[in-house]
Amino acid sequence: MAQDTGRQGATSAGCGAEGGPAPRTSPTRTGPQRRTRTRQNKQRDAVSVRLSTTERTEVKAAADHTGASLAKFMAQASLATAHDINRVVANLLDLRGTIRELMAARTDLARIGNNINQIARAINSGGDPIGTEAALAEVRRVAARLEAAAQTLADRA
Repeated sequence: MAQDTGRQGATSAGCGAEGGPAPRTSPTRTGPQRRTRTRQNKQRDAVSVRLSTTERTEVKAAADHTGASLAKFMAQASLATAHDINRVVANLLDLRGTIRELMAARTDLARIGNNINQIARAINSGGDPIGTEAALAEVRRVAARLEAAAQTLADRA
């Protein structure tokens, strides 16, 4: 008969159920050890971005070109932009300035068009219009502004 050790359960001879091996008490693993990440690296904040179909296609093509997933490419591009924010802000301000120039030139063209219509009406009624040369010079000046702004945008694309 087994000795009474004052404990309930398995006998001390086998230490396990049915006399088998005792369960491990130390947390040793038989497989490869895995590094645990800090809590900060385990969870990442999710950001939702809305893109048109065309925008998504363009960004996906760029991601494929670099061999990165869409999410990884967008994260890396965002971080690169954030790290060089002064250049990005300068580019945006330059772009906004170019767009303002286009809008101002459009307004000037509308005014000039009004003047040209008055000149044409004067010529058609047999009068001698005043300011024809000045109006044509203004058309040339505004056309040059439009061309320069359009070229600036084309160079950026």
